[in-house]
Amino acid sequence: MNFFGHAAIAASHFHSHEPELLPDALAELCAGAMLPDFVTMLRLSRPDVRGATCARGVAFHHRTDQAFHELSSFLHLSRAAFAWLTLRRLPRGPARAVAHVGIEMLLDEQMASDAAARDAYVAALVTPLSEALSFPVSGDEQRLSALRAALLDRGATRRDLPAALVATRIRRTLSGRPRLATDDAGEVLLAEWVETTRPAVAREAPELLATLRVQLANFERAK
Repeated sequence: MNFFGHAAIAASHFHSHEPELLPDALAELCAGAMLPDFVTMLRLSRPDVRGATCARGVAFHHRTDQAFHELSSFLHLSRAAFAWLTLRRLPRGPARAVAHVGIEMLLDEQMASDAAARDAYVAALVTPLSEALSFPVSGDEQRLSALRAALLDRGATRRDLPAALVATRIRRTLSGRPRLATDDAGEVLLAEWVETTRPAVAREAPELLATLRVQLANFERAK
């Protein structure tokens, strides 16, 4: 699950949760749900999460990933992507990464059709976190703030983005890891893969998301 998806799933899960969360608390929880992805993306030091609401969001992130990565529909899409990419000679490392991250980005496009998901994402990006987090390494808080500001300027993802732009974003996401990075020719292939795979993700998304929400609700009831 990508960071946008984490905010969207957290918002829908906790929107009618008992006791009801106030809007500011829900925004902070969604910010916490995105935080682990941001820490990984920027390779930040692990922050001390002092805010209870933010910490709840971080915990929900890990719970969501655990359930999401075991969904049969996600595994099917990921395996199909890996087979398609390796058949066209993308190296196995980048192919495996794209089969994971790329599917998550295309799933984001489907979730972004929900205005409530987009609103939750924006609210999470603007909610202050300085009192909820403490970073052990100087400068990491500023780097996180800069990323959140840049994402806010970019806005929520859309379903009508050009495939070439999605391919560029996938390539950029993997560029910091030499074994997963790809070149210009690989990016062209990724754009073709995006066009080919979008319809399959669109077909799978409703059942995938419904199953994920049921599993998360069941987890809550079992606590």
